Amino acid sequence: MSLDDDLENLATAAVSDWPEIVFSGRLDAAIRDLYRTHLRFPPSWTPDERDEFIEERADTEAQRLATRFDDAIDVMIDDFGRQNGYLPHHEYASTMITEARKDAVYELEARIEYLADDLAQTVTHTAGRTVASMTGCSPAARRSHRNGPRRIR
Repeated sequence: MSLDDDLENLATAAVSDWPEIVFSGRLDAAIRDLYRTHLRFPPSWTPDERDEFIEERADTEAQRLATRFDDAIDVMIDDFGRQNGYLPHHEYASTMITEARKDAVYELEARIEYLADDLAQTVTHTAGRTVASMTGCSPAARRSHRNGPRRIR
């Protein structure tokens, strides 16, 4: 399945099952599945490293989406009221809120593309290196070796 199809399915499920999808953990699980399906991880990463990467970002993204979904009601109705001088009709407000929530889910595409680029750079910059090979290459390590031990005169 393509990323667009997966996002469309997630958007439909998230909007129709709101807020139960958050409380049940299905939103987190769906985002984790998106990451597992559409991101290429460095071959040197262990399954635990992949899972840790996915968990951290999926939890953050699920919280961001939940906040956007909650805020969509106030933001859409307030914006409409400011622009038009009256509050929208119930059906129109419902449609606007649904579209705003779907848009929030579709923003995941840009985040997934950003993570894919970030992972590709990780592969490029760590090609042929083991995890332990970078221990002495940090700026702090270079400074400590450069200064060396000081002698008291």
